[in-house]
Amino acid sequence: MTSARGHQGTLEAHPFFERSRWQRARAPVVIFLLALAVFAAFTGPRATRPSPNSHFVLLAEAFLDGRVELGETPPHENDWSSYSTLTLASGQELRGIWWDRGARKFLDLRGHLYVIDASDMRGSHEDRHFFVSFPPGPAVLMMPGVAVWGRGFNDVAFTLLFAALNVALAYVLFRRAILGGRTRLRGGDAAWLAVLLGFGTAHFWCAVQGGVWFTALIIGATFTLLYILASLDARSPFWAGVWLACAFATRTPLLFSVVFFAAFFLFPGGRLRQDWGVRFWRDGVAFAITPLIVGCLLMWANYVRYESLGEFGHRYLAGGQIDRIKDYGLFNVHWLSRNLTAALALVPKFLPEAPYVQVSKHGLAIWFTTPSVLFLAAQRRAATPADRLWRWATAATIAVIAVPHLFYQNTGWVQFGYRFAVDYFAYVVLLLALGARGSSLLFKLSVVVGVAINGFGAVTFDRAGQYYADWMLED
Repeated sequence: MTSARGHQGTLEAHPFFERSRWQRARAPVVIFLLALAVFAAFTGPRATRPSPNSHFVLLAEAFLDGRVELGETPPHENDWSSYSTLTLASGQELRGIWWDRGARKFLDLRGHLYVIDASDMRGSHEDRHFFVSFPPGPAVLMMPGVAVWGRGFNDVAFTLLFAALNVALAYVLFRRAILGGRTRLRGGDAAWLAVLLGFGTAHFWCAVQGGVWFTALIIGATFTLLYILASLDARSPFWAGVWLACAFATRTPLLFSVVFFAAFFLFPGGRLRQDWGVRFWRDGVAFAITPLIVGCLLMWANYVRYESLGEFGHRYLAGGQIDRIKDYGLFNVHWLSRNLTAALALVPKFLPEAPYVQVSKHGLAIWFTTPSVLFLAAQRRAATPADRLWRWATAATIAVIAVPHLFYQNTGWVQFGYRFAVDYFAYVVLLLALGARGSSLLFKLSVVVGVAINGFGAVTFDRAGQYYADWMLED
């Protein structure tokens, strides 16, 4: 087996990086086109029309009209954020949600609970306000298309483009890591790793859905891959900051991936930085400026909508009437056991008659849908401080993104596999590559199995309901 361990100075030490830009780009372009064809084939007729959950299209339309509010009742009730403006007979105006309508208890946006007198309710008037609570990054990207096609903009096809781009970017990332000497894998293994990320994980079945939840995950993965590429060895501080800002403006948990750049920035070569002078401050400001601007804009939008800088709106899903959120909040240790079960324990039911196999609507365990992750248990030891830095930076980033999901009020329902893992699967596959003992037939077989399992999800999810049921664990 050929090893790339001789090239440890920089990622560009391999002779491959001396080729022209077009020569280096040919393989990623071909991979993009092939991936797009596969995703489109599995999407089928869905790719010809907008999804029924085109929240981002309506938000883009609102932005084009200079609004953050939808301005009308949504087409259905699935995952819209809303509250009421209640004008009482006395003329007092309250903005918030009914905590208990029967008892005339009204909770305003500042958290004050009012018990409204019955006489004040007579002649009162209530207006509903509807919002998209999901981070607006995808809607901003859709604005040019929505300006041309309006609500006919095809968010499903839009998502497919980013999904295919993710496979190409993954190939570029893993090729850099392999040829730069950070792993014992061969150059050709970059294609296997790209296939693993694109088709052997929840990325596959999410990509062919379209719709607000899946579009956000796929586009978030795009910005994550771009962020990783810019962050390696802190090569491009400004662009790392740009892609990080785009990532958390698409998927809020990706904000925590700031630790990835910080590790390379503060520990170059695996040792604590010694240069704290002008270059440190210049690069630090270059990295931080875009996330700070975008973060302020997001908080301003929160305040305009919900009178709180930190409230992005999930608390007001279904008009604030989701009981589990009212009882426990969005994040609580109460949800840990359910989320651990969904992420790590759920496997299919095998039945004696048709449909023979049935998946919980809470999804399947990560190791079941992506058996390649089991190779994390057999990683080789890091040989140098730089290797340890890459390994620890990647593992820490996985942890800081994954852990908040485990305390969140939602398992990811309804899903085929644990879809929240798409937020950090790029780091998981990178960690697999960094710790690989070499190229093995068994690993490639695990990739093929993962592709087959997630391909089943891509074909059946939201299409063949007989394969899915509402259960968590066997009684």
